[in-house]
Amino acid sequence: MDATGNQMVDRRDVGSHFALRRIPKQERSRERIDEILKVAMDLIGQKGIDAVTMKEIASLSGGPIASVYQYFPNKTAIIATLYERYISQLRSILAGALPQINEAGGIADAAEEMITLYAKFVRSHPHVQDLINAVQADKLLEDIDIKEARQIADMFCKASEAFVPANLREEFVRTTFVMCHLTVSMVRLAIKVADDEGDQIVSDFTASIRHQLSRFVIK
Repeated sequence: MDATGNQMVDRRDVGSHFALRRIPKQERSRERIDEILKVAMDLIGQKGIDAVTMKEIASLSGGPIASVYQYFPNKTAIIATLYERYISQLRSILAGALPQINEAGGIADAAEEMITLYAKFVRSHPHVQDLINAVQADKLLEDIDIKEARQIADMFCKASEAFVPANLREEFVRTTFVMCHLTVSMVRLAIKVADDEGDQIVSDFTASIRHQLSRFVIK
């Protein structure tokens, strides 16, 4: 902990490019970080990640640039922190579908609900897609969304494995991972077209996923 009451962070697992310099303990410091992240998210949505600068984030968040660097070593760390918050919220939403998997037929139902919930979430939070695009455009972060898709898939598989034959579980894991990764791309397309067409794209995709998952359940 430093003299301002902020605990220093050691995050070797994600690397210095991704890490907050310190975790704020004081309310004022937490509010400052929240404002920095809010401004950064708005700018990413307006201009795209390449056009956003640390200086501009500092100016529009109401402080000197040193107050941004106090917490974030670079723009990559800001994006990573925004993405971590998004993933935490997303996992909480998707976890609500998992209790449906209390029988073999619940696997496809839960998958459909997770896809639908994700589509609704992105539509109601349009900047999320801008954030995902920013993560994919950053060479230091480009694998994060793949890693998170795998972790969400693992969460789904653990809830489902009791209803999948042992000899099919390895393929089931791969299929679920692909499902999670493709869902992001599908929703990206769905929100770029007219609402009616977007709804049909989501419906067609979930029907395809139901068909794919039906191959794995114990009859």
